[in-house]
Amino acid sequence: MKLNDNFLTQEIDDTQVMVATGNSDFSGIVRSNQTAAEIINHLKADTTRDEVVDKMCAKYDAPREEIAGDVDMVIATLRRIGALDE
Repeated sequence: MKLNDNFLTQEIDDTQVMVATGNSDFSGIVRSNQTAAEIINHLKADTTRDEVVDKMCAKYDAPREEIAGDVDMVIATLRRIGALDE
């Protein structure tokens, strides 16, 4: 899976902002905290859910189940707005 090329991200202070270009049905802005932004950044290259979870576990000292839940929540949101190519 990979972040759809129709979605662009920009870092502003400690918040990531994601917007859709004109080629998307989604019209809005997604604001992400640091953790969600990092998950989204991992999705800018073709990857799997498990690879993202592994990368997040390597960086953060939290239970794998908690990290996996966060990754699943971000992926579900991106799917809902059509921001993922799978």
